[in-house]
Amino acid sequence: MMAPFMPFLSEAIYRNLAGNLPDSPGSVHLTAWPEVEPGCLDDQLVYEMDMVQQVVGLGRTTREESRVRVRQPLSRLLVSAPDERARAAVSKHARQVEEELNVKAVEFIHGDSNLVSYRVTPDFPRLGKRHGRLMPAIKDALAQADAAWIAGEVAAGRSFTLDVEGRDVTFGPGDCRVQTGSAEGYACAVDGGFMVALDTGLDDELVLEGLAREIVRSVQDARKSAGLEVSDRIVLGISGTGPVPEALRAHGEYIAAETLATRLVDADAVDGWSAERSLEDACWRIALARAG
Repeated sequence: MMAPFMPFLSEAIYRNLAGNLPDSPGSVHLTAWPEVEPGCLDDQLVYEMDMVQQVVGLGRTTREESRVRVRQPLSRLLVSAPDERARAAVSKHARQVEEELNVKAVEFIHGDSNLVSYRVTPDFPRLGKRHGRLMPAIKDALAQADAAWIAGEVAAGRSFTLDVEGRDVTFGPGDCRVQTGSAEGYACAVDGGFMVALDTGLDDELVLEGLAREIVRSVQDARKSAGLEVSDRIVLGISGTGPVPEALRAHGEYIAAETLATRLVDADAVDGWSAERSLEDACWRIALARAG
């Protein structure tokens, strides 16, 4: 299916996977289109993945809004699901959600638990054409109404009615604008009946783990700059200031394993390619050489 759009990449993947299999065509472009096997269809799994994608999408939105680095682990993601079936689907694949969003745990809550605040305002151009001089009163009525309830009605695409100076005024889904805010220490997002709240609080353990991941990324960049092959084993030296020594003590084995280092020593002990990196109050020097 990829071949018409990415012919060369598809050919390389095909040859790696099936090029040496007996009776396989010599090229992906000589193979037949795949046929649907009804017995392999799993509607329940498709539903579960749809729910997971919704939660992950909202989680990524909160990540971007919180401006917490993607490599920085966070303690938990709070999830409020629209119903028990959706909750069970996300719970079944919670590990996948944790990996996608770099959180330690997924926890379920009921409702928004006061983590989300709502502010409802009228769409003045749209409503003004219908109600004219009543608009100031409509604005006040929306401000005094239950904003969370209105947000739910708007999200569900339902109309609702409010009493405005003794008159029943009906609002359609596009008549109001709903703005959300997050409680202190959380980044929240709401959509499709789901509410997610990312706990952005960081303790020392999480900070050190995040720094260790940044160090790994910098070493991987250094490996490429040094012209090393992906599979090359290295002798790795790292030294630094600030929280770097503590991060090396706590996560040295992880750093060595991720970078294929046979040894992790002080940077001054390695005679090889070197580079310096920094992140906030942490500075470190990398020195690496191909292991003999």
